[in-house]
Amino acid sequence: MNRIIILTTLCMILTTGIVHADDGAAKQEPSAQETASELTSRDYIIAGYMEKVSITIRGIEAPITMEAKLDSGADSSSMHAEDIVLNEDNDTVTFTVLDQQDRKQRVTCEYDRIVRIKKRPSGYQRRAVIPVVVTIGSKKLDAFINLADRSNFSSRMLIGRKELRRGILVDSSRRNLLSLPEGQ
Repeated sequence: MNRIIILTTLCMILTTGIVHADDGAAKQEPSAQETASELTSRDYIIAGYMEKVSITIRGIEAPITMEAKLDSGADSSSMHAEDIVLNEDNDTVTFTVLDQQDRKQRVTCEYDRIVRIKKRPSGYQRRAVIPVVVTIGSKKLDAFINLADRSNFSSRMLIGRKELRRGILVDSSRRNLLSLPEGQ
C-alpha cells in the first residue's frame, strides 16, 4: 500500500513539472520517462500532513519549534503571529509568536515585502512576508512566510507548495513521520 502511495505521488510530481533551485540555477524536475527507481535516489523525503518544524528567524537567538500543517493546496506558507506592527520606514515588523509549549516571544526582524491577501467575503488584508529557515525532518529550506492571525485555524503554521515542491512528499493519511535533527 505504501509503495502505491509513493509511486502515485512520484507520478504526480513528474507530470506537474516542478522546478526548484539547487545551485542558484532553476532546473526542471525529472521527466515522465525517468523510472521510479531513478527517482528514489533523489533527495525526497516523505512527511505526514502534520509535522513538527523548526523556524529560524533572523534576529532571534533560538529556533522556534511548532507543529505545522503541510498543505499542497496552499501556495505559500503562513505563521501565526499576534500584535503585528509594521514599521515601513525601516522595513521591519514586530510581532509575538507562540512556540509548541505556548511560550510567547516578541520578535523584530526585517520583512521582505508586503502582500495583499484576499479576504472572504470581500476586501484584502496586508501581510508582512519574512525570510526564515524552515527545518522539516532532514530538510533545511530558505523560505518566505507571511505573518497572520491564525487563531481561528487548526494549526499555527502552514507550509505551502513553494516549500513542499523542494523535495517533500506528503502522505495525507499520516502525521508526524519525521523528527527534527538533533539540536533543533
